[in-house]
Amino acid sequence: MLRCGQKNIIFLINNGGYTIEVEIHDGPYNVIKNWDYTGLVDAINNNQDKCWTTKVFCEEDVIDAIETATGAKKDCLCFIEVMAHKDDTSKELLEWGSRVSITSNRPPNPQ
Repeated sequence: MLRCGQKNIIFLINNGGYTIEVEIHDGPYNVIKNWDYTGLVDAINNNQDKCWTTKVFCEEDVIDAIETATGAKKDCLCFIEVMAHKDDTSKELLEWGSRVSITSNRPPNPQ
């Protein structure tokens, strides 16, 4: 995307794991390394000023990031990592995970 001069806005929702998978089948395979995604994008950009990255932690941060991405950084590929708590999910999604777990009725597959 950088090589082709894309000027998209990418949002990565980072909740540090697989919350729904834990509800379906909990196991050690659901514990993942939480990468520094903005750092990865910055490394790929290699200081070429074709990309802008930021991490946001609250609604005000998101609003500011969108204003920057559509204003001062509109000529860049913008990568916004939205940090969310691992358990920040809807009650309905958790209930669905529990139903899927019961339906599948099988133990976790250790890897």
